[in-house]
Amino acid sequence: MLAVSRLYSFLDHTNGFNVQFLEGQKLIQDLVLLHPLQGSGFAYFRDTFLGILPVIFFLKPGESLGVYIDSEDPYFRLKIETNSAGHTRTLLLPAEFNTFPMKISGKVRVTKIFPNNKSPYTSMIELDKVDSKNVINSIFTESYQTNSEVIVSELSDQSIMVTKLPQLNANMAVDDSTSRKDYIKKKNTFFHDVFESASDDIEKIVKMFEDKGLTYLGSRQIDFYCPCSKDRMVLNLRGLYSEEKDELFHEKDTLEVVCDYCNTKYEISKAEVMGS
Repeated sequence: MLAVSRLYSFLDHTNGFNVQFLEGQKLIQDLVLLHPLQGSGFAYFRDTFLGILPVIFFLKPGESLGVYIDSEDPYFRLKIETNSAGHTRTLLLPAEFNTFPMKISGKVRVTKIFPNNKSPYTSMIELDKVDSKNVINSIFTESYQTNSEVIVSELSDQSIMVTKLPQLNANMAVDDSTSRKDYIKKKNTFFHDVFESASDDIEKIVKMFEDKGLTYLGSRQIDFYCPCSKDRMVLNLRGLYSEEKDELFHEKDTLEVVCDYCNTKYEISKAEVMGS
């Protein structure tokens, strides 16, 4: 049985880098059950999902993030929503999507929601035949404006995000001369070994990184969670019913409504929608 997925944070103080390790095997197992896509479509879904989730590292307590990819060529809609607690939900449309796009044209919308009802921050990224594997890193560099890069494993359902920290002139112990790309190249064999081990054991994972001189900062659980409920579905249907009274139930007394994110089914009566 797979352990609950976690996002681990490590610090390479000598070289001035943060390294985030996403152990996502349980997540992907659950993703298969929630969204039974096949072939190349699921492969793209999986890679993008593992690539984006390390962004949770940048979220402060109470913050939430939504990443929405609206691709026109090829046509698909991908939604990934998560928060600082690691609760995540996702959706890929159309349901029969079965393509691993080499290049994507469209838009990416990134929405960050703050606690205490502050106005959300939204940024837009235009995609014009952008390599699909570069879309993830475009989100980090253009929206989050961080010097980060994500490596998604081909050996296991895991990923690593490397972030170069700002220069610390007062700290002469930090070697600031290493670029992000040089650091990743230097650590390539180690990252490969981590992915090849495919471990989901907390102690083993921490030891692998600490043995390479990285300091363990902590980890957080990452899981699927959908806040949908029957009450929310009823409220949504009331809005539709006010505009489509004759079509919504169409001589039926109940409707079966399915949440697109988690596939939970709700039986909702006409009386509930009408508030009687």
